Amino acid sequence: MPEKSGLLLIILIVMRKITALLFCFFVYQVSHAQNGTPCAFETLFTFQPGMNKMMVMDSVYKTYDLTVVSREVERVPAYQGTNGDSIVRETIMYNIDKSTCLTGKGSKLQLMFADDKLYKAYISTAYYKNNHQQLISNFNSLRKNIKPHWAYETEVKVSGKNMLGFGFDYSRTKKTTAKTEKVTLQYIDLNTHDSRNPFLLEVIWVNLGNTRMQNSSY
Repeated sequence: MPEKSGLLLIILIVMRKITALLFCFFVYQVSHAQNGTPCAFETLFTFQPGMNKMMVMDSVYKTYDLTVVSREVERVPAYQGTNGDSIVRETIMYNIDKSTCLTGKGSKLQLMFADDKLYKAYISTAYYKNNHQQLISNFNSLRKNIKPHWAYETEVKVSGKNMLGFGFDYSRTKKTTAKTEKVTLQYIDLNTHDSRNPFLLEVIWVNLGNTRMQNSSY
């Protein structure tokens, strides 16, 4: 029995190291890819649900020297069906200076944690409305790279006051739940009546597994 316990511990340590390396590769692809290098977009989703915040931030800082540009912490009540005190929800934002995956302006990466556990990653880039064709080209390129790795694609439309959007939800299983890993690719016209306001191209990764966010709306 002690031998089995020791083997399980070794396997767990190795898996954590592999997860950290995969995350570092994700950051590299987003922020340091050189012009002409294929996007390899599938590497953007090597996140693991419930990944420890300090491990994530340490990997980003030490390996690629990305610095935090903003940080927001709030407390939200525990959701129905979960136990414990209020949930500490934290959002950490990085600027992405250069990426072959995103060709717009002001590209950003946001990582979101609940009780120091990763549950959401948000990537965005902006396009002026006179660059609509470039937006569509980037959107189609990302879609082409996502589809081979996410079997189920569902069209989504976004609408609101002076706002319109279009995109797709992706999942690895046909039936989805709050615990199911999901990716959304979409672009949004933030103000349909203002030609100066940009389109926003967004990629969102969510997995509420291993967190107390499972009964939330993300």
